[in-house]
Amino acid sequence: MPSLADAQTGFVATINDGPSALDPSLFAGDPERVILGLKAHANTISHARLVALEDTFPRTREAMGDSEFNQLSRSYCDTAIARALDSNAIGTHFAAHLVAADVEAATIDLARIEWLWLDSYDAAEMDHLELANLAGLDEAALLEMQVTKHPAANILALSAPLSPALEELGGHEDAHAVLISRPETQPVLSPLSRAEAEIFVAAEKNVSIGNLLELSLEQGGEDDALAPVITLINAGALTKVNQGEER
Repeated sequence: MPSLADAQTGFVATINDGPSALDPSLFAGDPERVILGLKAHANTISHARLVALEDTFPRTREAMGDSEFNQLSRSYCDTAIARALDSNAIGTHFAAHLVAADVEAATIDLARIEWLWLDSYDAAEMDHLELANLAGLDEAALLEMQVTKHPAANILALSAPLSPALEELGGHEDAHAVLISRPETQPVLSPLSRAEAEIFVAAEKNVSIGNLLELSLEQGGEDDALAPVITLINAGALTKVNQGEER
């Protein structure tokens, strides 16, 4: 009798690769009935994967249209890389599949934003930095405050003008990047300029507010170096370093 690990591997191989991969020792009964049962199970899995993609990329589906989205979803689910993923992770490489299929850049950006939205939704809970946290600080304490990006904050540098499907960002078609953050219970999207995006990237590692202000000045923020930092704070994109030790 095969081990549990071997049985699981053989079962998955049969589901993914078809009857030729079936190890007769895994199942009792007539092989034809076994194949029929596995086909039904495989169809259930396939349907679940397609539904998961629809649920993960609703705006991408709307932008592409049902027919094209369904066609590309099916071809993606047939790839070895997609078959190795469960339904929760099925969208991991979907945007790359759209790139290979020569889908327009704005739609590919949209798919990447939707995947990052899900990542932000599932990210760990942590207090985000608020302007109120800065009130009462003297200049030295403000400049020395260590911050980093919030676990629920993600950024995508755009490769094309914003997709019309991102209705809430209308009027910001010239945005350099889109920030996905979670200041409350649901993630939100914010357009970022190049300077704001570079400041956020700098905060992916621990950095002082003073360093962020210096970077803002280097990016041409002489008139109001604090403005890009405030934009990120208001979006819930930053958190204080070692906040847990201060409680």
